[in-house]
Amino acid sequence: MKTAHTNKLVPSTPHFAAIVFSTIYIPGDERSRTNPGHGYPASSEPVVNYIVFESREEMEEWVTNQEGYYSKKDYRIIEATPLSVKFTATVG
Repeated sequence: MKTAHTNKLVPSTPHFAAIVFSTIYIPGDERSRTNPGHGYPASSEPVVNYIVFESREEMEEWVTNQEGYYSKKDYRIIEATPLSVKFTATVG
């Protein structure tokens, strides 16, 4: 299992993966708290992670762990078959 943070880490062959959705909290700066309208306010940013599994068994084990009592995550399991892009250009 690995998290694919770049395109090069996504397998070019069929595979199982988990798309995990979460958010990160970004606190505002001091100026926005003491002088409203200045600085930047606190915010939340969406985060999406793509976790690649080596096998169906590894994916099923990961899902079992996520469905445990304490670690429920917002995720989607997929079976991905990557496609290739072919581009042709003509000048006329």
